[in-house]
Amino acid sequence: MGLKENWWRFNYHALRWSFLPVAKHALLLSSRVEGEIPNIRPIMLAPVHRTTADVFAVGDVTKEFISFVSTDSFGHNAVINYVQRQISTALGTVIWKEDAIDNPRRRALQLAKDVEDRLDRRLITAAFAQGEYQYDSVDSVEDGLIGLLQRYEARHLRQKGHELRIPIVPVGIEYDRKGRGLEQSAVGRWISKWIPFTPNWTIPALRTRITVRFGTPHYFQGHTPREMTELVMRDAAKLSNIPYKAS
Repeated sequence: MGLKENWWRFNYHALRWSFLPVAKHALLLSSRVEGEIPNIRPIMLAPVHRTTADVFAVGDVTKEFISFVSTDSFGHNAVINYVQRQISTALGTVIWKEDAIDNPRRRALQLAKDVEDRLDRRLITAAFAQGEYQYDSVDSVEDGLIGLLQRYEARHLRQKGHELRIPIVPVGIEYDRKGRGLEQSAVGRWISKWIPFTPNWTIPALRTRITVRFGTPHYFQGHTPREMTELVMRDAAKLSNIPYKAS
């Protein structure tokens, strides 16, 4: 564990112990967990992506350091994007630099390098295979990050001479309120329209109870990245009590 990783862990847990209790109290949120993360490292979590609170909900119930994969398009203005990018970097987030690198191949290579760095460090990595917020159902999935994991395992076997099997854990997140939260409310729309530099967040409704469920791990056993992604996200949708509609 190097200095950089210690810095990530310190910032991550400092945020978890300071920001999360305040946010939960302000929005009257509660959270609970079903199941647990297997004690295997490295490991990849594949949660559904329903609201901005997903990241904080998983972090709140696990009490462990998790390195999430996130896009650098954090908000709808340059100021918010810059601030969130700095905070996310300090928390050890793997930032998918959509805007910072023009060449798509260079972006992909940088993302792979950063994800593999976390795997080399034997960390818990979490990737949102949906790619975007989908509140009511899993409508689409992207297999790029899970495909990256398959290539990492294959390269490890070639270089080290022994197999490394990394578990992929489906993670369900259930919100007990049917409404889509503050962003979709009249208050949320007014704030977004009239208050400068408001982040482009989706926030759960007041008094929401959030349940995080960890499912049975999956391993590559002859699956293609697409097949594995669909398998894992079907489980994650079921654990969230929402339909899986991706094709």
